[in-house]
Amino acid sequence: MAKTAQPRPDAPNDRLEVTVVVPTFNERANVAKLVSKVEAVLSGKRWQIIFVDDNSPDGTAAEVKAIAAEDSRVQCLHRMGRRGLAGAVIEGILASAAPFVAVMDGDLQHDERLLPKMLQALQEDQADLVVGSRYVGGTEADASALGATREAGSRFANWLGQKVLQVQLSDPMSGFFMIRRDRVDSVAPKLATDGFKILFDIVACQTTPIRTLELPYTFRAREAGDSKL
Repeated sequence: MAKTAQPRPDAPNDRLEVTVVVPTFNERANVAKLVSKVEAVLSGKRWQIIFVDDNSPDGTAAEVKAIAAEDSRVQCLHRMGRRGLAGAVIEGILASAAPFVAVMDGDLQHDERLLPKMLQALQEDQADLVVGSRYVGGTEADASALGATREAGSRFANWLGQKVLQVQLSDPMSGFFMIRRDRVDSVAPKLATDGFKILFDIVACQTTPIRTLELPYTFRAREAGDSKL
């Protein structure tokens, strides 16, 4: 997919505002669509998107690099010999120089239209962490999109997380959130690189209270690729 090359920011008023980190495995068919969706909702913002790919056999990394060759806002971290959602997210966040970092899946199930609202809340200092939640504001995860087994597991994990964390979150296992990057940098050495509980881990490792805000969204059905679970 060819895209118009974008100039790298070099002036003070062109400083990067937000990085979107997308951990991927076998998501080649979704890459171009996701870049287009992020570009549309973050129009007028200074953003970048970092795909962290665990050497997908379907050529996901090659697809990202082909787009990145034409658009400097797109980057690929191609991991070899390393696997795991949490580790991929951590590496992507640590590779960012933006003050705010979003994390979302590459399967198009997260609603990218929340990204501007998340960014606004952080820029206006309403919170340190904004979570896309499937369980607030009258929204509910669609069992047909999530799958019955994953739906049951998600609900149990969230219940357990709410019991453990000192922060009130309806969806502490969410894979869709935006956070001040310095709040991750400060706890990065403590974070587990295996597993799928990266948001839970980031919140649990904080040494000072973290202000949170949850925004509702509806979990979409997967269009292509395979679930990382």
